[in-house]
Amino acid sequence: MKHHISETRAEYEDLYHGQFSRALAEWAINNMQVKDEASGKKVAIKAIPFDDAMAIIKDNGVNVEKAHQYTAWYLYNMAKADYPKTCTTNEQRAMFVHETLYDPDGSPEAVLECFTAKMCNKGVTIFWEDYL
Repeated sequence: MKHHISETRAEYEDLYHGQFSRALAEWAINNMQVKDEASGKKVAIKAIPFDDAMAIIKDNGVNVEKAHQYTAWYLYNMAKADYPKTCTTNEQRAMFVHETLYDPDGSPEAVLECFTAKMCNKGVTIFWEDYL
């Protein structure tokens, strides 16, 4: 299957080199949900602000390259949303960020690709021009 990307997605890639921009990470995080165990309904996560997340990550011994900081912020909050029973502590979420970003047979750019695929599968359009 051939993949085509829009001109604005290509511009985004040129600017951010496969990483989340602050604006895209914020949009993604603000739309994250988790299943409420009591009601069984999806609810918005209590997002961790950027500065707080980066401090928690650093305090748990994870050094994130500046180019990956917004991707790390996205991942930290994603761990809360997608793995609420597995990543229950700040340390576990920080390690998830580290292991995902610096996977020896992976790449930090894969995080944005996975997010993009998830949005596509859900039928959610990403208006790349909003994040340039």
